[in-house]
Amino acid sequence: MAMTNLHMPGGILVSRLRVYDTPAPDGQRGGTPHVHLLCSEMYYTLSGSGAVEMIDINGFQRVEIAAGDALVFSPGTVHRLINPNGDLEILVIMQNSGLPERGDNVVSFSERWLADDEAYAGAMKVESLADAYRRRDRGVEGFLRLKAAFDAGPDAGREALERFYALAEARTRLQRAEWEAIVRAGPKAVVDTTLDQLDYLNRHDTRYLLEARHQLVHAGRETLGFCGHLRRYFDPASLTLEGLKDG
Repeated sequence: MAMTNLHMPGGILVSRLRVYDTPAPDGQRGGTPHVHLLCSEMYYTLSGSGAVEMIDINGFQRVEIAAGDALVFSPGTVHRLINPNGDLEILVIMQNSGLPERGDNVVSFSERWLADDEAYAGAMKVESLADAYRRRDRGVEGFLRLKAAFDAGPDAGREALERFYALAEARTRLQRAEWEAIVRAGPKAVVDTTLDQLDYLNRHDTRYLLEARHQLVHAGRETLGFCGHLRRYFDPASLTLEGLKDG
């Protein structure tokens, strides 16, 4: 019975987020609109209030959030955090730890920035807060174009959304092999371990419980994320460990 790696429950990624509080091109304060191709996500509001604006095949929707609220959405949801009062802080829980840090988060840029890998890499590059705001503003401009397409009608909206999905798929092709390796080593390994443990229990074998252990995980350094100032709690089994102490 081999000892398994210690993962976050389900192989998830947990982050603490202070949402950006400067105005975007439409005058609203908040984060960068983007989409995930493989990761569902949950926003749990720790403090403050605001909203999440989303676009999917059903068009544009806005959901107000306040302390204690949890909002869950699936891959394909183009989403944007709104922080009108400058006090919105969120706990972010994401599926598939390792993927969001490696490209499964395509900003809703206009086609100019999504047309090829070089243009996209340039638009995504962030070295300062000013760069993060510039990336956010370009994403908002593309988000507003998607919204305008749905305002024109469901067919126009669907066409614009499918075009964005196609460009997002193209811009992430080079990451696909790495993504598969991460999923197999993370969330799939967690599921496989659970099924193995169930098999042990069905044979009245509890020896695997003798492998119990724990790990204290500190938040990593604050970085400039898509939606705000971000501190990640990395999966203990991840290759990108930050701020960990043995417990």
